[in-house]
Parts: sequence; structure tokens; C-alpha cells
Amino acid sequence: MKAAIYARVSDDKKKSDGDRRQDVNRQVDLIKQHILRMGIKGPKIAQIYIDDGKSAYTEDWNCRQGFKQMFNDCRRYLVDQIFIEDMTRFSRRLDMGLKWLKELSDLNVNLTSLKEGELEVTSSKGWMQSSLLLMMAEWDSRVRSEKVRSGMMRAKAQGKRIGGRNPTPPALNKSRAKK
Repeated sequence: MKAAIYARVSDDKKKSDGDRRQDVNRQVDLIKQHILRMGIKGPKIAQIYIDDGKSAYTEDWNCRQGFKQMFNDCRRYLVDQIFIEDMTRFSRRLDMGLKWLKELSDLNVNLTSLKEGELEVTSSKGWMQSSLLLMMAEWDSRVRSEKVRSGMMRAKAQGKRIGGRNPTPPALNKSRAKK
């Protein structure tokens, strides 16, 4: 087996304590532990593909270099098994997710999610399950987007500045002026 790990997080924002809200290495570690627990004798991890701070809602392959490289390696038959944490790491778009699952199937590449199990679109049951999972992932993405837009509109109505570069804090301006 030529296994690959794909991990993705959407943002690189930090919590109040300075740690990142999302850590792509957490996913990689979980998947490695899963592979060991499966008892597969000597699975060869061909590659670990990572997209850090990248959305799964985009159609543009160039925004997800790790994902693009993973598919190119599948097309070159360097990978025949992909492990992900859950379907939302793979895609948050019903149309694109089904297209990509079909291509993996055509290449005889298995996709396994730690949360949802084996994902495929070749059987009627697999197509239905994958479609529902992708639809829920897209729905969740749209709901989150609506909440963010609503919060931005509220902040703007309160006179808060939205977007753009933050001005240099006054304390930094003073320290720069002394130099």
C-alpha cells in the first residue's frame, strides 16, 4: 500500500493565549495513530500533503497546493490510499467533492476518513453517503460564512473598521520616532 495523509486547516488565527486555533499537525498525528491501530503491516506513507490556512470551499486548485500535488501523485500511481480526518478536510463543495471522489475511484485510489470510514461513489450506497457528507460540509461552510458576514455588518454599523491593514499601534509609532 502506498498511503498518503492529507491534512488541511482553514485559518492561521490565534487564540488569546497565542496558540493557533487550528493545528494541522494535530490531524497528521491522529491519522498516523489510526494507521498504526489498524494494524496494517508496514504501510508506506508515500507523502504527507498539507494545506495550512486554506479553505476547502474553493474550486481553484492553485489555492490548495498540497491537495493539487496529492492528486497529481495519484494520477502518477504513487498513491493508492489517502487518509483524512473527516470529509470537511477533503472538500466543502458537493459538486467538486463528488467529481474528485469519482476521479479517485477511476484511479483505484481509496479515500478513508477517520470519522466517516471508507468514502466512495461507485456503489449506490457510497454515492448517497458521500453526497450527504459533502452536502452537510457545504451547508456548514455556508452557515459559517453567513455568521461572519452578519458579524461584520454589525461591527460596521457600530463604527468599527472592517478589513484592510491595521494602523501601527501608537506605542510602536513612538518607539520608531525615537530611533
